[in-house]
Amino acid sequence: MKKWFVGLLLILSPCGCAEIPRAEHGQELSLYEIRKDHPYQWVEKHHVQLTDQQIDELARHGIEIGEHEKTIVYYSMTTRRGRSEVEKAFLVQGEGECGHFKLMVDIERTIKIEEIHIIENPAAHTGTHCINNGFLEQFIGKDLTFSFELAKESDDPITAPTKIKPIGMAPITSEKIVKELEKWLVIAKILKRDYPIWSVEQ
Repeated sequence: MKKWFVGLLLILSPCGCAEIPRAEHGQELSLYEIRKDHPYQWVEKHHVQLTDQQIDELARHGIEIGEHEKTIVYYSMTTRRGRSEVEKAFLVQGEGECGHFKLMVDIERTIKIEEIHIIENPAAHTGTHCINNGFLEQFIGKDLTFSFELAKESDDPITAPTKIKPIGMAPITSEKIVKELEKWLVIAKILKRDYPIWSVEQ
């Protein structure tokens, strides 16, 4: 009985390690984490190596790509395995006043933000979570024609209605989330144009 049990463990062990994120990208989550927010869709992980031309194009948008970001990681969502893609999901992360945050942004085929899921929400010294849904809801349905400029305290919301209202007491976190969301919209547009048929590594 013991030999049978040990043999079973040896067979099953690799399965438990298959979805461990690769630390060198810093853009990955386990598929289990992704499926929690996408229970009714088939999820596949893709890796795309950005070309020098694509990196230059991103730079023209004011987006600098570091050495570790040249391999883009995204998650393709389909209603069923092998069917047409519904949306792509990208990991949004950074350091703010409260600490490290992680979000997942879903970008639909028309290159609009469909949803934003909170994965890691750091807490302020008061114990309140830093990122709130009201801030994130401002981006839903937005594309690259939308202004990603943050409003300042001196701005009048009536005369500057298109500006993003930042998180109270967390302007750095707000700015980093805005820049990350704009970056992934641009990258999603490039991926749609340059890879109309998905044949990249999964």
